[in-house]
Amino acid sequence: MAMKTAVWGNISAVLCALVCMAPVPAAAQETAGTLLAKLATLAPEARQKALLEGARAEKEVTFYSSLQPPQVEPFTRAFQKRYPFLKVNAARISGSKVVVRIQSEMNAGKNLVDVINVSGEEAAALKKVGTLDPYLSPQRDFYPPSAKDKEGYFTAMSFLTMVLGYNTNLVKRADVPKSYDDLLQPKWKGQMYLDNEAYDWFAVLLKHFGRDKGLQYMRALAKQELAMMRGRTAQAQLLVAGERAIGIVQSGNTMLDYKSRGAPLDMSILDPYLALSNSIMLAKHAVHPHAAALLIDWSLSEEGQSMVTSFGRVVLRKGVKPRFPELMQKELFVADGEFLAPLLEESAREFRQIFLAGR
Repeated sequence: MAMKTAVWGNISAVLCALVCMAPVPAAAQETAGTLLAKLATLAPEARQKALLEGARAEKEVTFYSSLQPPQVEPFTRAFQKRYPFLKVNAARISGSKVVVRIQSEMNAGKNLVDVINVSGEEAAALKKVGTLDPYLSPQRDFYPPSAKDKEGYFTAMSFLTMVLGYNTNLVKRADVPKSYDDLLQPKWKGQMYLDNEAYDWFAVLLKHFGRDKGLQYMRALAKQELAMMRGRTAQAQLLVAGERAIGIVQSGNTMLDYKSRGAPLDMSILDPYLALSNSIMLAKHAVHPHAAALLIDWSLSEEGQSMVTSFGRVVLRKGVKPRFPELMQKELFVADGEFLAPLLEESAREFRQIFLAGR
């Protein structure tokens, strides 16, 4: 599938403050990435043997992930079935909280996390503050360039596609918005949700429309009496309940999952079709580097990716069948983490000025 790469993303005010902090000086010991880079010089069989031996000695791996709570446990359980000698200490953390937590741990001299799985904007912030190391997993060979950075810091474990979600009891099929301009119609006033941290969506639309036209559109949309709230899952639940008719920026997999279970929800794909990268990364000072490499390799493998797409997420590993092929029907506008950091603060500030001022 053809893809465009957008150098955009979102971040909260606290995240913006964190990325401006001076990175914590690296410890003198060898970093996880350096150790794994040495193992990469071995023949594949010897490298895998070294990883297994090292992981057996380490016995555990700590994983901070933004997967949904019902997804983290089966995902880690499947990994542990493959490597039963390893215990996975998994913590579900999303948004700016993961950056705050990891930065706080570093400042306190505690190296607790080994593998991190977060969205593009958090990935960019974590790299900025010096908490990541590159890791060129052999599994990256099965991914297109749009799913990985050249240095090896980020590999997209999945993509969250952003669609317009709507309650089918409240929106007639003929009235479903087909473009962003349709959302300015008077009949949708007071009938829509928008995430109060949709900075990435905001930036991508400004890129799509052009800055002046984009800002003009956003100001017009803000007059539509939007319900601003955090969390797409929470919005989806309210859409099911019929509290409002439309969720402007919803996860495509969530909409289709609810629909498959009989909920009165459906989706419409508007242009640009935004996809948020969700990357997996190596912590620079991982204390279980061999186990961390096994977890990253497995997460990016055909087995791991088959489990990820079973959650409804879009994956780009070759040969993996998607659960929801409907989400692959249009060209994606990918917002990745590689170039996000310089743009995060401005996007967040302008979004808050337009949509949250006075609230």
